[in-house]
Amino acid sequence: MITRNSFAAALLATGLVTGLAVTATPASASVTPATVYSCNKTYYSGTALTEMGDTGSRVIEVQCQLKYRGFLSAGEVDGIFGNGTYNAVLAFQREYRSICNSGLSIDGVVGTYTWAALRSACPS
Repeated sequence: MITRNSFAAALLATGLVTGLAVTATPASASVTPATVYSCNKTYYSGTALTEMGDTGSRVIEVQCQLKYRGFLSAGEVDGIFGNGTYNAVLAFQREYRSICNSGLSIDGVVGTYTWAALRSACPS
């Protein structure tokens, strides 16, 4: 059975009519989540500076490395270098510097030395 609201909604959706009042209850008021990537491949193998505000494959690789080491959860691998990734990088740098007795900078930026640390075990 076609109701007045479903007919009006169909007209609005097709663009045939504008300005009609349609009463509808949304199925869900939730926000669509960001894309979450799996860490089952290498997204980036270089050493370019990667920092707050960056997006893309470099960030996904940083996040995957941090996930493997327990600094991020799988749901946080989204390709966006935001506060969560920044804090995880800081925590990783602190721990690596302390446990591995290295001179790694603790700055929240993934540069050449942090890339190397993320991709290796502690030196013996």
